[in-house]
Amino acid sequence: MASPKDVITVQLNTGSELIAKFTADLADAEYFVAPTPELNHTGWVLGHLACSEDWGSGLLLGQDKQIDDATHEKFAGGKPCTQGPAGYPTAAELQKMFQDTRTRLVNALEGFDDNRWDEASPEGAPKELCPTLGTLWGLMGFHQFWHIGHITACRAAMKKKPVLY
Repeated sequence: MASPKDVITVQLNTGSELIAKFTADLADAEYFVAPTPELNHTGWVLGHLACSEDWGSGLLLGQDKQIDDATHEKFAGGKPCTQGPAGYPTAAELQKMFQDTRTRLVNALEGFDDNRWDEASPEGAPKELCPTLGTLWGLMGFHQFWHIGHITACRAAMKKKPVLY
């Protein structure tokens, strides 16, 4: 039987693979094309995921965030993105930021003590959504899937070839 750690590892790896597939053929400028003004572009999604995982891994490890506060503010949940690349890191910088924070999160999960799943989540975690360390880890595993749909909508708006059939 799979452990919670195994399940979350599969979620994180699958999400990384999907994001890599959905962005592999994007030109730099295409990272900053949103299908409508109400939806976020791929660049915002990668920055948001990186900042979210930086926040989460910081809470789970009891460490400071690795990404600066201004970047966290730019990619905060509920904050709409602006169209185009102005004011955003480059596509390569966003990819690196995402990959670096994903690596930190995966490493934290590998070292996580399985006896701690039911411990109360730390201060700063939304208690109604993540009352325990296990539910905070769960959020880290599935959060990306909320936003992969934005990337597929961006691809469709640009008439990119579907990646998954």
